[in-house]
Amino acid sequence: MDAKDLQSELCKGFVIRPTEGDGLSICTPFTYDDGDSVVIFVMPLKDGSFRVDDNGEAAFRLMTDGMSPDHNKAKSWLKSLEASHNVIWDEIDDELFAVAGSAASVADASMRVAECSAQMQVLSAFRQERKVSDFKEQIMNVLREVERETNVETRYDVPADPNHQIFVDAYFMAKTPISVVIATSGERLLEAELLWSTTQQISDPMRVIAVFEDMSKFSDKQLARASYYTDKAVPWRSMPAAFHQLIKTEVTRNH
Repeated sequence: MDAKDLQSELCKGFVIRPTEGDGLSICTPFTYDDGDSVVIFVMPLKDGSFRVDDNGEAAFRLMTDGMSPDHNKAKSWLKSLEASHNVIWDEIDDELFAVAGSAASVADASMRVAECSAQMQVLSAFRQERKVSDFKEQIMNVLREVERETNVETRYDVPADPNHQIFVDAYFMAKTPISVVIATSGERLLEAELLWSTTQQISDPMRVIAVFEDMSKFSDKQLARASYYTDKAVPWRSMPAAFHQLIKTEVTRNH
């Protein structure tokens, strides 16, 4: 594989066009849930720096999905981007932006803003309260059994992210902690993905396991994303005994 050829192919994923006021628009390979590309806008500032923003597209999609950026949990997540990505939430214009100190740093700022803009729709996970179901209680019984069998201290229904906004159903305090999220809904599955993404950003070794009732409850796209954005995403109905063994193995292996 030739590195230059690969670089050339990757660059084809970006389309740059001039805009008014000597600005630029950058169409990136990142996409929102509806399939539209994430487009970043660059405007020169009087001090020689550049404002790089998403023109409020992520916020618009989030609000269309029924979730307000003013929701307390959403505000906390947006605030955390400043530390994790050096990306700022503009409360007045409802858009994500970063400031590039020079033309040479515009590309890096654009990638950071595009990544955060694409991830912002995950905040729709906070739109609804989690629902209690028989399925959840069955899983909770398994988790309590594993706690007894392994003697690993476990906490239940506790926040597992730095901002204390994402609650996990079980947190096994093994040497490598394990968080289990019972995905009773699409929103709950997204919470698991958001938690995993957060651990990656801050290099937290905690493992995130999502368990859902069966594959018919979610679309192929949701399942594919969950398998990528968690350490494990497993169905319950098709493998109840195997799930018990899986959790037990994970806990003892990391204890």
